[in-house]
Amino acid sequence: MRAVSAALPALILFRRGKVFCGAILLFLSYQSHAKGQGASDDVARRHFEAARQAEKSGDLDKAAAEYEAVLATNPDVAEVRTNLGLIYYRQGKNDAAVKAFEQALQTKPELLGATLFLGMAYVRVSQYKLAIEPLKKAISLNPWELKAYLNLALCYTESGQQEQALEILRKADQLFPQNIEVLYELGRVYSDLMTKTYEKMDQVDPDSYRVHQLIGGYYEARRDTRAALEEYIKAMEKKPEAPDLHYALGNIYWKEHEFEKAKSEFEIELQLAPENYLATWKLGNIYLSERKYDLAFRFLNKALQQKPNLAQAHRDLGRALFQTGDYEGAIGHLKTVVQLADESTAHYLMAKAYRKLGKTKEQSAELELFDVLREAEQKRSKRPAITGNDADASDDKLDQPPTEHQ
Repeated sequence: MRAVSAALPALILFRRGKVFCGAILLFLSYQSHAKGQGASDDVARRHFEAARQAEKSGDLDKAAAEYEAVLATNPDVAEVRTNLGLIYYRQGKNDAAVKAFEQALQTKPELLGATLFLGMAYVRVSQYKLAIEPLKKAISLNPWELKAYLNLALCYTESGQQEQALEILRKADQLFPQNIEVLYELGRVYSDLMTKTYEKMDQVDPDSYRVHQLIGGYYEARRDTRAALEEYIKAMEKKPEAPDLHYALGNIYWKEHEFEKAKSEFEIELQLAPENYLATWKLGNIYLSERKYDLAFRFLNKALQQKPNLAQAHRDLGRALFQTGDYEGAIGHLKTVVQLADESTAHYLMAKAYRKLGKTKEQSAELELFDVLREAEQKRSKRPAITGNDADASDDKLDQPPTEHQ
């Protein structure tokens, strides 16, 4: 089992300050249950109140004892038994918690708290298959119960059911699109599926061109250019007519500023896969760096016909227009870059264009935005990379072409 799985109960499933506890609501429920019952129930009510106070003060042993005293004379109050189970859960007495939740559900099968934490208690003792049904039921009782989604996905993953985990996390992502835990778990499942798929590819045909291509991508992500080139060349020797391979090789040359080699590979790529808009854009980018503006305009405009929201092509087209004196046209494309990717470079180029047009107010505004964004970008650049995707400074939004499987 992965080390991260062992840490999940503490990190995701239970945070002491936020643990579910319906003591106040359950007290009201218990008052209703016990109303008009007599002296013995007054005693039970006092035990219940004492349990609540013990919970608040952090004396969990006393709280458990007080709830047990209530149940000694009123064993069928499911809410009280649920609270006792929650105390056991907080104490790490997971077997006792499971028993308490199961007993509560025998009396009230639709009790959300007992259902949810029964599943979570099973997770704590690595009984993932047993946890699945109560967690699924918790979601049916309350579709907005985030803990149930996270735990259920974990159970499916640990049970080898990655596809089911993926389905649950996709639902959670729709309900909680900004939740970092959901996004983390979703990424982890995708990563697991990817790894298993690659392992299967290696078993099926370890010397296939696709395996060499994958290994090349791995080395490229680690910035081991020489090893990446060797693997891409091996892949092309296996299947020279395959789309993507000449692009991958050309992309390395492009990053290394070996533009003649890059152009050759991109041109071959476009003969094999004319729809590869990244190869088209990068040819335009090279011709722009060489100040061959007619060719730069040709390829950059074609890339935007293929992919109208390709921010890199808009940025390069803005540069080309600026360098050929069309400052208004340049600003139009740079504004599109800001809408798509809001990168600092676009604001700097717009400031230069506004200066050429004599619009000093607009120039100052763009320079201020440039300073703010550049500072933020520099802070981000000091963080370790989140993914292995090697992104050139001018190519940080898209680096892989669409693949058509034939």
